[in-house]
Amino acid sequence: MTKTSTDVVSEALRRIRVLGVGDTPAGDDATTGKDALDALFAELNAEPHAMGFTWTVETVPDAIFRPLAWLLAVDLAQTYQEQAEPRSRAMMRLRAYAFPDDRDDRRDLDDDGTVTAAEIAASERGAFF
Repeated sequence: MTKTSTDVVSEALRRIRVLGVGDTPAGDDATTGKDALDALFAELNAEPHAMGFTWTVETVPDAIFRPLAWLLAVDLAQTYQEQAEPRSRAMMRLRAYAFPDDRDDRRDLDDDGTVTAAEIAASERGAFF
């Protein structure tokens, strides 16, 4: 099930303790949050990020909902004079979704589909040298 922009804004405002659990933003809070979300979404799809999301802010996939809301919380925190985590940390959560690590697991030395303790040890020795 996808999330809407209202869901994302609500989660962001809860993250910075501006909105209570179960509440939804209204009035200026809703407008400010939606405007910030639209600007953030445009930023993420443009250079230098170029995440290329094919969904809209009204159809946010569940897997990206929380990372997007937490990044929005960082952007909104200044507006409400609240503390937030570093923007780089929130951005990395989002980048992990947008650019998954699809490299082969080279620790499986015998290609049997499992990584044993011996293979992990050999991989760690190889990384050291």
